[in-house]
Amino acid sequence: ASTSSRLSSNTKNDDDAAARRSNISLRGIKNTANDKALPPIFQQSSRRRVYQRWKQRHGEKDDTALILSGEANLVDIVIHRDAFFVDDTDSDGGGGRYNYKVTGVFCHVDFYLHKADPSVVPMFRDLVGQSAHCKGSGKIRTDLNTMVQKAREYDERDGAITHAIPPTGFVFHESRCGSTLVANSLMAMEPDANRVYSESSPPLNAAQAVSRNKVPKHDGRAIQLLRDVVYMMGRTNEINEKRLFFKVQSIGVKSIQAFQRAFPTTPWIFVHRDPVQVMMSHLKDKGRTKAVCTRSRSAPPKDLVDLVKTYDASAKISKLSVEDYCAAHLATLCEAAYSAYERSEGRGKIVDYKDLPDALIEDIIPNHFAQPIDDEAIARILKASQSYSKARTVGASWVEDSDRKDKAARPEIRSASDKYLLPVFERLKNT
Repeated sequence: ASTSSRLSSNTKNDDDAAARRSNISLRGIKNTANDKALPPIFQQSSRRRVYQRWKQRHGEKDDTALILSGEANLVDIVIHRDAFFVDDTDSDGGGGRYNYKVTGVFCHVDFYLHKADPSVVPMFRDLVGQSAHCKGSGKIRTDLNTMVQKAREYDERDGAITHAIPPTGFVFHESRCGSTLVANSLMAMEPDANRVYSESSPPLNAAQAVSRNKVPKHDGRAIQLLRDVVYMMGRTNEINEKRLFFKVQSIGVKSIQAFQRAFPTTPWIFVHRDPVQVMMSHLKDKGRTKAVCTRSRSAPPKDLVDLVKTYDASAKISKLSVEDYCAAHLATLCEAAYSAYERSEGRGKIVDYKDLPDALIEDIIPNHFAQPIDDEAIARILKASQSYSKARTVGASWVEDSDRKDKAARPEIRSASDKYLLPVFERLKNT
């Protein structure tokens, strides 16, 4: 029997487990304006406002102290046009590291909201948006390169209250294929020990800077930026936190090589799904002309153009139907994942949506990510899989939709899927 069926009876104890898990050290304060959207366990909370007291104690202008102590977290970066033109030499600038010109944006993120119920704030932008001190003047902007060096020195001191968690695993995906279920499951696995970033912008922006860099002598600086971003996002003053996962935006699959170069020993997975079902998630409404998979239509990337030309050398990209363009875009993501997988030397793994959540429980977490998982963690993952992963509210149940999507698929969806997506889907399935 599958792990799901074998352990489903354990889920009846989850409410008690959730109550116990709420006792994790919560440094964030409740966003009272959105109190009704929070899990019941956090509503009408009387928790002390730790962050406000910190600001009062250290002064409103002591932004460096807030960042170094782990109270303010990296939420965004601004890569300047001349970011890697720091000097005219190939050296690392001294001190064993490369320098760059990038602005880091920090604020106090209420991570406890994600730990309590990841389906309520499934994306990092949701979490930041619900964090009371990430609005307006609550954000701190500073030179990232300088702050990283200060943070590393701060963390290495004897008795430091902060530590940086190295990345445990990266999750890449095709889009609309169950990747948020994976991210939510990784959080539900052990909330007080895990930190999960779901589609946060800093790692993607840094990785794309690596991928797009065409100046060899700037390569080291771009890689340094990606490592520094992950370092800063892995810093915590919670003693129990020990695992760090990133679910990267779907377009990030084209930058897997950048992540592999920066973190050559960190395992990663790529989540994909049946072509027709993914296409239906993007284009379920007939006549729809705008979707995530068609965003690049005004400036089609070279890999998409090349892929289309392999099927029809005379094809004009501007004349492609919405369905064909969407399928071609998704195919480029899958092709990038397959290519990276072949070069990954075992660090990469392909995951089919239909095998979730059992594949996570039985293989990916214990074997590929090499993390212990007990029956309580399994029960929490199974409960998370019963909720709609992008609910953005409490208590929304998930209803399996694969059959419905298959039955509702239009001929145009099936034709485009078969032409562009099915070939690479078959290769992924046979890995």
